[in-house]
Amino acid sequence: MKVNKAIYLDFTGNNPAEFYINVNFPVKSIHVKSACLTSITAIVAGTEIYYTLVSDLTNGEPIAQLYNSSAYSANQFCDVSFQPYKPINVNGRYKFTINNALGDMVSASLIDCVISMILEFNGIDTPNI
Repeated sequence: MKVNKAIYLDFTGNNPAEFYINVNFPVKSIHVKSACLTSITAIVAGTEIYYTLVSDLTNGEPIAQLYNSSAYSANQFCDVSFQPYKPINVNGRYKFTINNALGDMVSASLIDCVISMILEFNGIDTPNI
């Protein structure tokens, strides 16, 4: 089995953001199909940076890298996969954290954006490609 889920994360003054995800079969891999960041307020020139998005859904491994200014990069194709040691049950609230280029969590007061993603959840019967 395979299912795609749209994930909506509100980082307006929040870091981490949380989102409830439920997949009704054991998940052997998660594939990030796309991710896009929308800035709520204009980014001051010279403060544009890349964010790395990580989550407890993927044991802290990276999910996407996104530019913090949607004026220059609103949508980004992603090809990031996560395959746990053994299949996992995905059912609960998961935290998503924005880190800076040094790997440090960005202060919530510096973030004013929303991120949406499409995640593909693959079951144990899905062939590896």
